[in-house]
Amino acid sequence: MPSGTPTRPSPRRVHTIRFGLAAVSLALISSCTTWASFDQKQIDLASQRASTAADLLFQRLSGELSTAMTNGGPTAAVLVCKDRAPEIAAEIESTTGVDIERTALRFRNTANAPDEWEAEMMAAFAARRMNGEEWKDMSATRIDGEQLRWMRPIPLGPMCAVCHGEDAQIAQDTRRALAEIYPNDNAVGFRDGELRGAFTARVPLTGAR
Repeated sequence: MPSGTPTRPSPRRVHTIRFGLAAVSLALISSCTTWASFDQKQIDLASQRASTAADLLFQRLSGELSTAMTNGGPTAAVLVCKDRAPEIAAEIESTTGVDIERTALRFRNTANAPDEWEAEMMAAFAARRMNGEEWKDMSATRIDGEQLRWMRPIPLGPMCAVCHGEDAQIAQDTRRALAEIYPNDNAVGFRDGELRGAFTARVPLTGAR
């Protein structure tokens, strides 16, 4: 997934980023006591499992999107994201034990709405990118009970731009399909390389040694 040059954020986005960074600090402080319950090997192993599951979801979904684009165009790809993405995620969880999903601050499907921590981490990802860090080098983790929560950013790539990009990138028939399937769609207008969302995973830590 390519990482483009970010644009200057609006005052509202700057406020969100600042809030996100403050919340990140609080989240790290509040989770310190739980990290001691697991050794670093367990945490590293769980992180690797999450990353592998995210790679698999990306590869499989990209493959099906590419086929849909070739055979039916962007409108067909919309249906793949709607129907196949959650099915593929469920299949990966059943074989790996990793609950892997996608989320976003500006989401299309309400099932992908972020919780508080996910929203904070995506704001932090955006701030890190503004400071020059590459998307590919970012991830976030926290301990939640006996599981590791893990995230990695998803910048907008060329394939996704035909359904999530700026006005000129989205065809009229695609717009009609989106309006019909997602009447409250909020996931358009992204620029190439901008943060589109994130992979988010939950991995059991018990027994991982």
